[in-house]
Amino acid sequence: MIIVTNTIKIEPGYGEHVISQFTQGDVSQRIADVEGFLGFELFHNQAKDEFEEVVVTSRWTTDEAQKNWVKSTHFKEAHGRTKDTRHQKEQRKGIISSSISRYDVVHEQLPVR
Repeated sequence: MIIVTNTIKIEPGYGEHVISQFTQGDVSQRIADVEGFLGFELFHNQAKDEFEEVVVTSRWTTDEAQKNWVKSTHFKEAHGRTKDTRHQKEQRKGIISSSISRYDVVHEQLPVR
């Protein structure tokens, strides 16, 4: 399993706007249907004075599965990377920066039931 994180620095007051871009519409459904997708989480940190932070984590069966998502038309549409969706970039207000990291899961501890 691999985990990919996207850490997004956001101007104060724009955190909920950025979160809505990941949770509203059919974006969640599009990624849910991708082969090898195991789930994603959003974390929101408002404790910093100069910026807010949203961390998106996605879990994948393999590195190849995640890369196939990034190459897909659905990913490109969701990120405003097609001629029909470029207008979406205007909706990305408040984003200061973004940083992507990839991790191999080397150990997982599940609860004992």
